[in-house]
Amino acid sequence: MNRIQLQLFILLSCYFISNTVGQDQVVANEKSFETPETFLWLSSYNNFRISDKVFWVAQLHYRRTEYEGLDFIGRMAQLYNRHAISYMVSSNISVSLGGVLRLDYSPQPGNDLFEPLVYEPRIWHEYLFVMPSPRYQIYHRIRLEHRWSRSARKGSEYIYRNRYRYQFSMKIPLNGKKLVPGSFYAKPDIEIILQSGKEVTNSPIDDLRLYGSIAYIANPRVSYSAGLMYTTGQQLNDGSIYRQRWGIRFNAYVSLDFRKKSKQLPTINFTD
Repeated sequence: MNRIQLQLFILLSCYFISNTVGQDQVVANEKSFETPETFLWLSSYNNFRISDKVFWVAQLHYRRTEYEGLDFIGRMAQLYNRHAISYMVSSNISVSLGGVLRLDYSPQPGNDLFEPLVYEPRIWHEYLFVMPSPRYQIYHRIRLEHRWSRSARKGSEYIYRNRYRYQFSMKIPLNGKKLVPGSFYAKPDIEIILQSGKEVTNSPIDDLRLYGSIAYIANPRVSYSAGLMYTTGQQLNDGSIYRQRWGIRFNAYVSLDFRKKSKQLPTINFTD
């Protein structure tokens, strides 16, 4: 069993164990799905090369959601500020460690029962495995998050949870045989997000994300993408109820090299 297969085996084992425990604790209720909501995410993924092996990862996410009949952009939802130091183990493997500060906005702006803004700090680490081929690339990403979150309702307390994320994605060139400047490519993406913690009794499935996008490589340093995402996951307090969301996403990918000019390489940023 190679390293990737071992990681997948551990992740799936954690899922089945947590799901079995949750089923033992929940009353036998049928699953029900909430009416889908809509959202808009604008994201910037930035990789700054510090040395031959070390990168500074800096990501910013601007997120809105439906509100009072206005789909996708009705109100402000969250701002993400995610940073990390990433180390290239090899040309196809990297590991990252860093922190996140998420700003959650009130679900009902102007309602005195809710805080206008709530802070959620996280620690995260990530393991990225790239499987290149002559025509396309396959990515396996394992990300672990340790989060302290609370409801926006006034007087609520912080709770601690862990999240276990596995993402499978591909980059498939559409107007040529290689991923080079001027290329359009399709990116199918699926991610399962599991969670554990004292407050997680019968809701181990935090989110399942299905995402498809079309991207364009403008030059070796900048790429853009746009796509549609569907997500579903269990309510924290009632695992028999599943949320549903449809979202539009626009992303920019920027890669800069801070090394001396003599050491810089004109490579394209393929990691996001």
